[in-house]
Parts: sequence; C-alpha cells; structure tokens
Amino acid sequence: MGDEWGPEKVIQVYDPDTGMQGVLVIDNTACGPGKGGIRFSPTVTPREVFRLARVMTWKVSLASLPFGGAKAGIRGDPSKVDRAAWVRAFARAIRPYVPNQYVGATDMGTTELEMAVFAHEVGDMKACTGKPSEIGGIPHELGTTGYGVAHAVNLALRLLNKLQKFGLDPKEARVCIQGFGNVGSFTAKFLDEMGFKIVGISDVSCSLAEPRGLDIPKVLNEMKQSTKEPVLWSIPSYSKAGRDDIFRIPCDIFIPAATSDIINEMTVPQLLSAKVRMVVEAANIPTTKEGDQMLHSAGVWVLPDLLVNAGGVIGSYVEYKGGTEKEAFDLIEYKISKNTEVVIQEVIGTGRSMRVVAEEIAMARVKRAMFMRKGDIDVARRIGSR
Repeated sequence: MGDEWGPEKVIQVYDPDTGMQGVLVIDNTACGPGKGGIRFSPTVTPREVFRLARVMTWKVSLASLPFGGAKAGIRGDPSKVDRAAWVRAFARAIRPYVPNQYVGATDMGTTELEMAVFAHEVGDMKACTGKPSEIGGIPHELGTTGYGVAHAVNLALRLLNKLQKFGLDPKEARVCIQGFGNVGSFTAKFLDEMGFKIVGISDVSCSLAEPRGLDIPKVLNEMKQSTKEPVLWSIPSYSKAGRDDIFRIPCDIFIPAATSDIINEMTVPQLLSAKVRMVVEAANIPTTKEGDQMLHSAGVWVLPDLLVNAGGVIGSYVEYKGGTEKEAFDLIEYKISKNTEVVIQEVIGTGRSMRVVAEEIAMARVKRAMFMRKGDIDVARRIGSR
C-alpha cells in the first residue's frame, strides 16, 4: 500500500492486560505532524486506517494547515469494553510518536472524553484535539465538521447557479442525510438554518422521510430527550422506514455522513432513480471508485470529502494553536468557502471531477513541501504554489 507519498510509519500495538489492539498510520509529515482521528470500531483494519490517513494528507494540504496526514484505530466495540482503559493502553503504546509525529482527534467511536483520557495519559495537551473545553479544547461535539459541510453545500449551489450549471434555489433544494451522528445532525441543523429543506435522514436503525421537510429543531430536541439507542427509532414525530430506504427518497442533494464505501455500484442506481443531482461527502471515503465514476458519468456533482468535511480538522488547528471557538468557526467558514470556490472555478469547462481537481491541488502542495524538506529548493520553486 506504499507509494511516493507514504506511509512513513505503520505501527500495530497490543496490550495483553486489556486485550486492546490498535494501529497508527503516519502517512506523510512533509507539512507538519500527522493529524487524524482515533477510530474505535470492531471493524478497524490497517488497510482502512491507511486509506483514512491518506485522505487526511490531502485534506490538511487542501486546507493549507501546518499538518501532515495520519489516522489511528482501536479494534473493538466501544460499547462492550472499558473505553477509558483501552484508550489509555493505546496512548501508552504510541506515546513515543505523540505529538511530534502524530496528533490525535475524535473519530467514529470516540468523543471529547476519550480525548481527555488520551491527552492525560500521553502527558501533553497537544497530544490531541477535540478535547473538552474545560481543559482548553474545542470539542467536535460543537459541530465543526457539520458547519463546514453546510457552508460548502450552500456556496457550491450558489456558485453553480451563478455559472448556470445547476439551476436550483437553495430554499427549494431537497436534502437527504445518511447517518445522523455528530456530523450528520449538525449538517442538518446548519442547513435547516440556511433555509434548505431536509426531506430524509437515517441512522443504523431506520430512516425518517417527509417530502414537505422534516422539522429539524424538533427532531434534534427529541434526540436530546431520548435515552434509547438507536436514537431515530425512538423519535415519535414521524413514521419509520428501513435504514437503506434513505437511498431511494427523492431529493436533489444526498449527503453521506456515516461510514466508508456506502455509495457504490449497488446504491448509485438508487440515487439516480431518486433524481439526486449532487452528492456531498460529509463522511470519510463514503464513495467507492466505481461509484464515483458512475456518478460522474451521470452528471452528478460530487463534492469530495477532502474538501467539504475539513471543518473538524480546521477547528482542530485553531485548538492546537490555542484559539477560541469563535476563531474556529470563522476560520472554517473562510477556508472551506475559499477552497470550494477555487475548486469549482478550476472544474468548470474542463470535464474533470471536483475530486480530481481537489486532489491535484493538495498533491502539488505536499510534493512542494517534500522537496523543500529535502533541500531541493529549485524543484520546489518549479512546482510553485497553488
């Protein structure tokens, strides 16, 4: 799985006392220490963690942050083990690399509380971001990723309308969101506040649909009051459908906000039948290569993960340098808006996808940094900056 970009290190660890198994992939540190979340899931594999680390390499580069790309994973069910003990064991095992080569964050299965445990075990508050505000953190539970996704959707739609490439008023746009955890729920909240119509949402248990638009504030309030899992199944306001029915609900914009590889050869035909015109990747690697090609061939706009879901890592950077929550949200809006405009402007008239253009920009920046690190200033100068 290695190439000219990395990975620089793949560290697999095991703790006999707890049974914890984990992996850390430091992909590329040309631009700074590797940045990436700690995923806690029974399905974690080194291959998956590497793929996520590579996305982080491009994501932080595109966002012009002084980080490289990395990712970590703990293989286990966080609901069935002592989470704090496993995170402490993982922190001890990878401590030699933190924070000089790796800076952690929350991801699937981890929260601000696990980040507090991780930082204290390493003995350095710069060991990770997404920590509780009480210890100087900017928790991802504030919705930084979803905030960035919402702004990317809003700006992309307005730009494409202005360029006569879409032709849909944002207030008439119907949105479906697959996955209603931290990222999906905050994406819905911010889009609803911008005037978008959320017609479908789903989690692991079910889908909720309403052609006239779901009452998102009411749904979020009922979620807060619910003590049951999965949450959407316990909400009384709307009738329930199967979780995979989300792919068949008619909408203009489909936002995957859960796991990887769910937009594929099986689900793309359903999205096309539902008349989806734009896919916005709030999740990491939600679209397979085959699915991406099918969407592009069908003329569906795909806003890639490395562009639109960078709000979390941008907020992490503000936390890392000691900034405030307001500074984090302001920088997220600025950087994602700027990068969305740059990518769309380069895409128009070329026939290339937004993913290809975004990756080209990110790769050029990383390659330039790699040559500068080796002292090849002339080569770095020829590559130039984008």
